[in-house]
Amino acid sequence: MKKTIALIFSMVLFVGLVGCSEKTVNIDFPFEVGDVENIEMYHYEGVPVSAEKKVVTTESDISALYEMFEGLSLEDKKVEETAGADVTGFRFNLSDGTNYELTYVCNGVKNGNLKSVTGSFEYFTSADIGAYWNNLNTELEATPANESELPQ
Repeated sequence: MKKTIALIFSMVLFVGLVGCSEKTVNIDFPFEVGDVENIEMYHYEGVPVSAEKKVVTTESDISALYEMFEGLSLEDKKVEETAGADVTGFRFNLSDGTNYELTYVCNGVKNGNLKSVTGSFEYFTSADIGAYWNNLNTELEATPANESELPQ
């Protein structure tokens, strides 16, 4: 009888712990990497007025960004955004004339929200997405960007 009670208690505890864990999701783009003509990247620290823009056109860099986003583990939880956060935006311009936008708001080291008005989601991630601004093809020239250009 004691073993049965212990077993039932263990099962309830296990189910409770599994049920309390955050839901992990992945991005499933509604387009293929071959449909992407270019990716506009935007970055600013603190205020959108200081935004800069880079345009990714090489096939290997486009594939790297596409695969990075599809492979991300995201959590369905909200984290408060901090004032003055680093923001990195991505606009995937597609061959059919449409686009798909992602915005990453970094709230600390490897701690931020990835959201998309186009994809209708907002998720938490511990990935350092903002690092792609500096690390992806260092030959890309950053130019000033208008606030009106920034992804939503």
